[in-house]
Formats: sequence, C-alpha cells, structure tokens
Amino acid sequence: MGYDDALTLAAQRLAELPPETVCKNCGARYEQGEFYIPWLGGEKPVSPAPAAHKILWLHYLAANGAKRPSGRLMAYREAAAALFYEPKFIQRAIKPMVACFGKNPEKLVETGKTLGGREAGIGSASVTIDALPYLPLTFVIWAGDEELSPEGNILFDQTAKTWLVPEDLAVLASLAVYELIGASKR
Repeated sequence: MGYDDALTLAAQRLAELPPETVCKNCGARYEQGEFYIPWLGGEKPVSPAPAAHKILWLHYLAANGAKRPSGRLMAYREAAAALFYEPKFIQRAIKPMVACFGKNPEKLVETGKTLGGREAGIGSASVTIDALPYLPLTFVIWAGDEELSPEGNILFDQTAKTWLVPEDLAVLASLAVYELIGASKR
C-alpha cells in the first residue's frame, strides 16, 4: 500500500469520528475544518503536512489510547510484533541520532529542551520529549571512548502501544529524530 492509499484509509477512519471526540481523546484542536496537533513543542495543522507526518497524525487522531503515560519505558522491540521492523527502526531513527549526537551527548539534551523536552537521567545524556500529547519519546545516548563507539536508543512509554501500531511507532521515532537533528543545527 502506498502513501495515497494509506492517507485515504486514515482520512476515512477519522471522518467517521466527531471532531469534538477526537480532540477530547488525543489533545488536538479543531478549528474551521482543520485539526491542529501538538507536535514536538509546537502546534501543526494536519492537512498541509507532508504525507508521512499526515498519515502518522491521522492514525493518532483516530486512536483512543491511554490519557496518562505509565512512566514505564520500553524499547522498540517490546512493542508487539515489532521485531520484523526493528532493523528499519534502527536504520531510520537510532543511527541518525547517534551520528548527530554521539560525539556530543550534551547537545541532545540542550536541543531536546528547545522542543519542550526534559532531561531524563539515562545513559550519558537523555531527554524526554512529548512528540504528541500522550506519546513521550525518550532519546538516549551513551558516549563512546577510544575503544567503544557511541550508542543510542529511543524509548517509548508502555502506553505508546495503545496509540500506534509498531510500524507507526518507528515512523514517529524517525520523524522526531530528524526534527531533533534539524533543531540542533539552528
């Protein structure tokens, strides 16, 4: 299924729900026929967004997940049926994050705070950012040394599984990492 099909299906599913219910369920805002979604410390209109963002956001808007994070973190591989997609998650989210912040872990926290994040106290440096209203992501870097390369991970609150399927969680992490990298260069 391509982006067009995924967009059509997601939009059809969302259209079946009253906007007031959607907003109440997921922390979005609806005004003059447009949903506005909190995204990494800002607010974005859904309809003009790039296709990958729009599909992810439509899936989130149509969900009715947990309204309060549990505070218990999980690795991507703990998301049900996620193992088959884990190599893409690593390639598209973890590796770019480590490439950007691995040699300067403090920059991860500094940049994350500009997107509304808060220090998480894991690894050499970590920051938790509310990517979406009820979906925090924790970005972690372990600094390398002469013998070991830097490493990283992106952790999800266990309630993330109530909002998005594993493939969407990987897309969420990837999109958030690239926005974090972009913010680090400003």
